Amino acid sequence: MGDVVSLLGRILNAIILAFVVSTFVVTQPLQAAPFAAIVMDGRTGEVLYEKNADARLHPASLTKMMTLYIVFQEIEAGRLSLDTKVTVTKYAASQPPSRLGLKPGQKIAVRYLIRAAAIKSANDAAAALGDHIGGDHATFAKRMTRTARQLGMDNTTFKNANGLTAEGHLSTARDMNNLGRHLFYDFPQYYHIFSRRTADAGIAQVANTNTRFLDSYEGADGIKTGYTRPAGLTYVGSVNRKGFRVIDSIMNTENWQADHKALVDWAYKTYEETERYPAQTVLGTAQVAGGERNTVPYAAEQFFHVLARPGQGRSTIDFIAKGELAAPVSIGQAIGEVRVTDAEGFTQTIPVFATEAVEKAPMMAGVSPGFDGRTVIFGGALFGGFLLVRRRTRKTYARLRY
Repeated sequence: MGDVVSLLGRILNAIILAFVVSTFVVTQPLQAAPFAAIVMDGRTGEVLYEKNADARLHPASLTKMMTLYIVFQEIEAGRLSLDTKVTVTKYAASQPPSRLGLKPGQKIAVRYLIRAAAIKSANDAAAALGDHIGGDHATFAKRMTRTARQLGMDNTTFKNANGLTAEGHLSTARDMNNLGRHLFYDFPQYYHIFSRRTADAGIAQVANTNTRFLDSYEGADGIKTGYTRPAGLTYVGSVNRKGFRVIDSIMNTENWQADHKALVDWAYKTYEETERYPAQTVLGTAQVAGGERNTVPYAAEQFFHVLARPGQGRSTIDFIAKGELAAPVSIGQAIGEVRVTDAEGFTQTIPVFATEAVEKAPMMAGVSPGFDGRTVIFGGALFGGFLLVRRRTRKTYARLRY
């Protein structure tokens, strides 16, 4: 009888435990992936706003930005051309929608695959490009991850060329924003593809997945939309307005258009371009040793600017010499960099060059570069002092002798 009671007690305890556990699971659901966003000054990379920007999330078709970045690298290196014919693999042809409609063994030019991947977001086109460059999708994915590291995308790992959900295929809003900036500045000659409304993709006419927003939002010119069920809606956008560019990334949202508009409108309302320095604007002068004059003006080769909130003070510009600067100095010679720090503490580092030539001083013409004018002056003073002491010594000796 006691054994039966003991057994019934254990069964009752198990039922109670199961009820408690099931109640906890029902009332404590798995933590949902967070909404993530970041807004940057497109030129400098200064972060204007961020939320969960380093959360690792599914990027969906934002992945295709990296696929295209590597395609552009290959074209610039001469290993690929827009007319190169790609043979479509079985793997590429088997990719689910969105699709261009490629068939195994089909040959198609790189230019058409670029248009399909960038404009229609065709998964088969992106996979075909990856297989052609990498040999297979796994090898190409490793190339994508290596390239991500080279671009400073430290929290991104790719597993395929198109962004379809795969274990470990993750990125962040910050990394995707940096990739968008690199696409714009590293390959400006190809960037226009992201704002084209339609294009001939060889076997079909393709329409931009972002046409409505590009047409309705002032200054919008790209870059990429994405969606899978695990990723939610994702977007990397670029807007050029009021003379400066803002790039933003949004991940895991339910309405990327509303979020993108709110973020970018806020950025342009909150920040303004308070300082603008056109290319070759003289920023200051640097000290030169051993020259016919002791300073040389310097400038930045490219335009740069400073964004700030209205009413903030001006930035500071500090010159950092590239070693000891000694004559001769030629026009266009790289002589160092300037560090421009705004009122919020953001610093951008900009290479500078000499805008004028400085020849060696006449007395320095035959002196090695290791010596400067101060060395000669100091040596001359020592020699003059030696002659003076020697003359006085000779006079003293003469008085003692006579």
